[in-house]
Amino acid sequence: MWRVLFMKKLFSFTIMILLINLNLPIYSQNKSGDNSFERVQKLGTLKVCSQAGFIPFEMKDNKGNWKGFDVDIMTEFAKQNSIKLQLIDTTLDGLIPALMTGKCDMIASGLTITEERKKAVLFSKPVFTVIVTAALLDTPENRSKYKTFSDIDSKGTKIATHTGSAATLYLKSILKNANHLQFDTESDEVNAVVQKRTNVFVEDNVFIAQASKEMKIDFYTLLSNEKGDLAMAVRKKDIQLIEKFNDFLDKLKKNGQYDSIKKNYFN
Repeated sequence: MWRVLFMKKLFSFTIMILLINLNLPIYSQNKSGDNSFERVQKLGTLKVCSQAGFIPFEMKDNKGNWKGFDVDIMTEFAKQNSIKLQLIDTTLDGLIPALMTGKCDMIASGLTITEERKKAVLFSKPVFTVIVTAALLDTPENRSKYKTFSDIDSKGTKIATHTGSAATLYLKSILKNANHLQFDTESDEVNAVVQKRTNVFVEDNVFIAQASKEMKIDFYTLLSNEKGDLAMAVRKKDIQLIEKFNDFLDKLKKNGQYDSIKKNYFN
């Protein structure tokens, strides 16, 4: 047995000497064996899954160019690390599956941190905090009938949400009486209320404010007690990549760039 162990050690030592003599690189990894950030650097491109249309976090202009709060943050992250940024338009309920199958390296799509999602992905530090909010057409009838957020859970009330959103998950846990309808996109849920096919749509307060501004419609809003931290996400094994992003985010907030980006999208 001691001879076998001796031969194994001798073989390992010989390989190390050969690597040194040949000037071949010896890559070091962290304790988990994770080299996710080095992998991205080597490829030269960071692939990010995102859903265009979540105002003001991810959007596309008339020419198809990406813009938005998350987009600007990821653009700066890529720039500071001398890598290209490739944004991949993905449906909200398809973001995590796309990440898991290797379609992208990260998710940057106003994704709310939830306990259920934490079982599947590794979240970054929060990049923004929102409040789940109900939005109705601003009419005397609605103001009279709905005084608080809990009032929307009444028989005959139709509530629209976006499939896979944090608002949808939250409503599923509290609704008992209202009719809950889910739509494929944020614009569909808003249009359902504007066209009076539903009484209310539920989203985060930031999205509702931006939708109101873009559509030039005054919504009557009711805040819930549910707050949500939005963050970027990676596969659970990609610890190094998310740590690199967290370090970047800390510096971005410290040097004032975060506030500068935020000012471009939030008044």
